[in-house]
Amino acid sequence: MPRMEHAFKVDLRGIIDLLSNHLYSDPSVFVRELLQNGVDAITARRARSGEFAPLIEARLLRGEGELPVLEFRDNGVGLTEGEVHEFLATIGRSSKRLDEARDTFLGQFGIGLLSCFMVSGEIELVTRSASGGPAVRWLAQADGTYTLEVLEESSPVEIGTTVRLRAREDTDFYFEYDELRGALENYGRILPYPVHVFGGEQYAHVNAAMPPWLAYAAGDTGKRDEVLAYAREELGVQALDAVPLRSEAGGLLGVALVLPHATQRSARQWHSVYLKRMLLGHDLSNLLPEWAFFVRCLLNVDGLHPTASRESFYEDDALKAAREALNAGLRGYIEELAAHDPKRLDALISLHHLPLKALATEDDDFFRLLAPQFSLETSTGRMKLGEYARRSPTLRMVTDLDQFRQIAQVASAYGHSVVNAVYTYDVPLLRAYARLFGHELEEVDAQTYALSLEDVATGGLEGVLARANAALEGLGCEVSVKRFEPAELPALLIVTSERRLLDDIEAAKDVSDDLFSEFLDDYAAEYEEVRVSRLHLNLGHGLVQDLLHVEDGAVFARLVQMMYVQAHLLGHHPLRAEELALLTGGLSDMMRWGLRATRLDTLN
Repeated sequence: MPRMEHAFKVDLRGIIDLLSNHLYSDPSVFVRELLQNGVDAITARRARSGEFAPLIEARLLRGEGELPVLEFRDNGVGLTEGEVHEFLATIGRSSKRLDEARDTFLGQFGIGLLSCFMVSGEIELVTRSASGGPAVRWLAQADGTYTLEVLEESSPVEIGTTVRLRAREDTDFYFEYDELRGALENYGRILPYPVHVFGGEQYAHVNAAMPPWLAYAAGDTGKRDEVLAYAREELGVQALDAVPLRSEAGGLLGVALVLPHATQRSARQWHSVYLKRMLLGHDLSNLLPEWAFFVRCLLNVDGLHPTASRESFYEDDALKAAREALNAGLRGYIEELAAHDPKRLDALISLHHLPLKALATEDDDFFRLLAPQFSLETSTGRMKLGEYARRSPTLRMVTDLDQFRQIAQVASAYGHSVVNAVYTYDVPLLRAYARLFGHELEEVDAQTYALSLEDVATGGLEGVLARANAALEGLGCEVSVKRFEPAELPALLIVTSERRLLDDIEAAKDVSDDLFSEFLDDYAAEYEEVRVSRLHLNLGHGLVQDLLHVEDGAVFARLVQMMYVQAHLLGHHPLRAEELALLTGGLSDMMRWGLRATRLDTLN
């Protein structure tokens, strides 16, 4: 059987559906595509013919009872009849290949003009080439057909291209003056060629004033206040600072606005990113380093490569180099603050400590510079890491909040300051500090501190301990007598994390069905040997010394139970129903005993 060659058939309606539903995020991008074609045409004409007065303008026309029409004109290089056949009738073939390398132009994919079918049923294009020849009129339908008409040489069509679109009933919103002007300003705000929009008696030169951040980024330091005012008035951002960013990698120029409020890494980021001065998008998460979520950037790049939708960049070596340059620029800003403006650095760290800690943990040099300035919560109050390290050659940390609350009561009395390292990045920060600055790092818990408490000879106290344990029977707690600081603390309750887990399991069983309750029993059995907590009575406290001589069994038991409840409260341990019952009963008994003593005094 002879082999036969066939050509692909293209369903233009399917292509249009692909553009509108999958490639482009919003139908209004047709404005960007028209702008892009105009800019590229002007760039090509300048390359051929030298200087001339560039022009891009959009006009809205509306007849009585008719749908609006948009005429979009540029005086760029234009197209010949042959070029119209070659480039406009071949999907995917880019007319940007005329004379220059692809990197000279914004467009690279040859499908931009088709985006106009998302808002119009037909596209009319009238063009005259700067290289000479008659003007050409091209009329394309959404079904994939088109007609081509060569106009008379005497036709008044000037060099350049005019695209004419009539709105559909479901897309006339995009042909309203305010909407069109907003789209042109959004995409073309910093284009180097003038862009004008007309709508009846309304008119605007949408890029008449260049935003000050471009000049500031280029080295005009006197523009800083103007940039902050621009951020405040145009973007609604009361920025703390504006950081100029420049890099040959990617041809990058821009500013980073330091946000005035704390942010999280998971927060959605917006950055106005322009490609050759045409807005690419606001959600380019692959350009900024991950830790830089405390800034919002205004950037223009000339050397990066957009995806087909021109709403993000390809992950390639150029993008990687640009990202590294942004990383270095933002890091250099913080290094400059550390060297010359420590007060501003403190303000920045207090507001954006999480991203800065993230950066420090990833870079040893940056860590050495910044880590001493980070604030930590310790058992002796908040202090900077550098100050803490000077006071405590051994860095002590606790990674459980309940454990920290127990330790905090006694650690400072022994001259120890313990870091509450339950917050994000605190553990890697302390480990890195110990490694880089030669400190010993010790992870402690409440049981460790309990073992360091001074033992007391229990000879003669066996009976007291037996009575105390009997008073707490059924509560899963054993009593010991120690001597420790602070002396004003009568008792210290040590609850292990395993015991806390068992309490949670018991609470879960109360609301579980039989099947799940059996599963919880099996789980709890693994921690059977750590069921008890420890109540250490402080022999250095007067109340405990008096307790040893109480002979009334009821009074003795209540005193032990109230010390147990008090230790719960001082250690920030949650009170179970059993502890709440002890508290209620103990207070009632004490009030009753107080009233009884008052009556006896009266009788006497």
